[in-house]
Amino acid sequence: MINKPKSGFQKHGLEHVSPSSVNKARNALDAWIASYLYKCRFPTGWAPLQGSSVEKGVDQGLYYPDTDSKKCVQLAMDHMRNKSKMMKNQYDELEKREKIVTQMVETALEQIRPLGIPEQPPRGGRNQHKVEIPVFCENFTINCIGYLDYWFPKKNLCLDLKTTAKAPTDWSLDHGIQAAVYKKAVHRKWKTKADVKFFYALTRKKDPYLWLEMDNPDFYIASFKRTIRNLERLLTAHNREELLGMIPHNPDSYYWNDADAIRAELYPDPA
Repeated sequence: MINKPKSGFQKHGLEHVSPSSVNKARNALDAWIASYLYKCRFPTGWAPLQGSSVEKGVDQGLYYPDTDSKKCVQLAMDHMRNKSKMMKNQYDELEKREKIVTQMVETALEQIRPLGIPEQPPRGGRNQHKVEIPVFCENFTINCIGYLDYWFPKKNLCLDLKTTAKAPTDWSLDHGIQAAVYKKAVHRKWKTKADVKFFYALTRKKDPYLWLEMDNPDFYIASFKRTIRNLERLLTAHNREELLGMIPHNPDSYYWNDADAIRAELYPDPA
């Protein structure tokens, strides 16, 4: 029996990818190497914490629609307060972001609640629906895992919640890849060609939301697979020390905000 050669991902102990991990590799390969090859855990910044806090409040209001929106906002702020205890400038940041979180939670509930009650994810683990799809790339296959924010089976709709300051005019490559993968994966999981929409809760006062719907996933799937192929070739040809030494480090990337300890370990200043 001939043993099939390992892919570059398997060589480095990576058994699956996700839209977010592939996007991270394309946008900030140095941070990807630190995360996935050196298992470094980057600190959570205020922007992603704000997003996860809004999602906590919106979860409550969608899954339990009798919950008053003010209670949902309170849950969101409690989450942000609890998770930011060790973060810099906590008092100032909480004060600054409370109005933003309030607007985002209330706007999202106002817009999404008319769709009905989404299906509850399975108990245990993260409060999202896990979907999987194999990605076939030339001489190897790797599993892709994603997590849906909300699934409305009666509407045949997958919905993802985004929080941002700037309203997109169209699909960004990162979000387009995520939506395209969801569209393919939902079809595989539930045997239905579902709609995939992203709802953007914005910081602006006028028109504080935006909807985008994924109509043609082919371009984004092709880009997704291209990045995976390129990444696999790098992983096949080099060990992690070589990759760390050959990939330029960009400390200005937001991934490295407040990550001084990781940077000092992997990219120490020259003596």
